This record gives sequence, C-alpha cells and structure tokens, in this order.
Amino acid sequence: MTDPANGADNGAAEAPAPDPTVAAEHHLVPLGTKLEKAFTLRGEGKHDDAAELLREILQADPRLAEPRLELAHIAAERQDWEEAEEQARAAVDILRAGGQWTASLSPEQMLAFAINLLGEVVYRELQDGDLIFRDAAAFTARWNEAAAFFEEAAKLDPSNEDARHWAIHVRPR
Repeated sequence: MTDPANGADNGAAEAPAPDPTVAAEHHLVPLGTKLEKAFTLRGEGKHDDAAELLREILQADPRLAEPRLELAHIAAERQDWEEAEEQARAAVDILRAGGQWTASLSPEQMLAFAINLLGEVVYRELQDGDLIFRDAAAFTARWNEAAAFFEEAAKLDPSNEDARHWAIHVRPR
C-alpha cells in the first residue's frame, strides 16, 4: 500500500472501500418480501390487505415506484381515478429519476409500463366521467395527455403490446 504522505509502498494490501449502497439499501430486503406478499394478496382479490402492505412499504421507503404502481392498479380497479392517477404519476416521476427497484425489467420497459398505466388511468377516467359535457376544452386536453402517454410508452418499449394498442387507438385531437 502506498503511503499518501510520502509515496512509499509499505507492502500492506489496501482494503476495498465499503460499498455505501449495500448498507444504505439493506432495508429493501424485507420490503421485497412484503411486496411479493402484496402481489399474492392482490392476486387473491384481497385488495385492502395488499394496499395496507404497499402503504407500509412506502412508509419505510417512499422513493419506491413499484408499490405505487400496485396502489394505482388497486385504485383503478375501484375506479378511484384520483388516487390511481396520483400514485401512477408519482411512480413515473420516480422512474424518470432512475429510481427503479426491481431488476426484472429494463428501465425503459419499467418506465413504459408506468407511463402506459398513467395513460390508461387518464383515459378511463374520461370514459367514466362527464367532462366532455361540462368542459370540452378540458376534456380535449386530458385526452391529448393520455394520447401522449401512450405514444411515449410505445416508443420507450416497442414490445409493450398494451402501449402499442393504445397509441394506435387514442390519437391526439
């Protein structure tokens, strides 16, 4: 090992510097187990229990996109469009900042998935609501926002069939 004070090699092996991300991210291990359990609960139709676990995960680490995407799905299934959009937008923001947790998808695939989900939430809210009758300009703006999300998702991940479908069928007005 070279002594930085005089440049002499004292023969000792230099210990590798500890990886600060390993210690800093160690808390994610039990959260991953909770996320898997939430997936299982949601698959079993136990949405309230799944949502509770997802909120616990976010309480422990609010910078995770994946639990927010699941909460967006649960809210959308309940047609709680405001909650679904809030969670999906937060997830997209996190992913755009490089905050992907899971490694099973590429960053482009994960971001495309999240953006497509956000587009679907916006689009489905328009289908269920009466905005077109109350404010045609606001309706058109939201429609175009959904169309832009679908187009972006399809460009990010051309293999995303849902995004490709929506990008073809929901065009800007």
